[in-house]
Amino acid sequence: MNFALVGAYGAAIAFAILFPLLVAFFIWRRFRVAWRFFWYGALVFFVTQILIRIPLVQGAQFLLREPLQDSQTFLYFWLAVLALTAGIFEEGGRWLGYRFLIKKDFTWEKGLMYGAGHGGLESMLLVGGLMLLGLVNVIALSSTNFSQANLPPDQLVQIEMARQQIAALEWWMPLLGAYERFITIFFQIAMSILVLQVFVRGSLKWLWLAIALHAALDFGAVFLARVLAPVWVEAALTLTLPLSLFIIFYFRPPAARAASDSASHSPA
Repeated sequence: MNFALVGAYGAAIAFAILFPLLVAFFIWRRFRVAWRFFWYGALVFFVTQILIRIPLVQGAQFLLREPLQDSQTFLYFWLAVLALTAGIFEEGGRWLGYRFLIKKDFTWEKGLMYGAGHGGLESMLLVGGLMLLGLVNVIALSSTNFSQANLPPDQLVQIEMARQQIAALEWWMPLLGAYERFITIFFQIAMSILVLQVFVRGSLKWLWLAIALHAALDFGAVFLARVLAPVWVEAALTLTLPLSLFIIFYFRPPAARAASDSASHSPA
């Protein structure tokens, strides 16, 4: 068994779960924003993605499985559709959350916590959960003797191929997923701040901008994953971090800046 790989999986899972909570704790500590806004963001992600979009996507992909396998052009068209629907469902859901959950007193600080909840559940549930399944598979395939399990020959061949894939993995590969979560949660917070401007500034153009940015990021990530090694994909995604931080701090009101400075200089 590759213990370094198992350890990297464990570290990545812990990061995917704990880092969003640490970000939310920092926001709560610095700005005294109620934790319910974190859970509002998590609820929006759960409903729009887990309950609605992902089942619809899986059903559509099953129906379209033949053209997706036969046509490269259709495959890229479908990837663009997936990216666009991700933007529509997530940013549209964010707008609905502001409209029907938060309802009033739309502040920058609440947007931070709301975005941390949205990106946090994505990190914990999708990334952390999938990594946990990957870790279970690595341990099971590496430590079990299937030759005495009376399995059909074709299944034994598949198991051996899976073992070879695990053996070919660099031990640090799971850490790329943790690094991606570090980048992505700031993007999710930035998108929450952008959609917040619909209510602060009274224009839907901010919602459309958030949808476009989200769709562009998703399509770019999937496209790059097909043509580049994972390390270079993450390097490219790093370029979104300055954009996310710019959006977050560009819309930071003077009152929030003063409150933050006051909190940072107050005695512990």
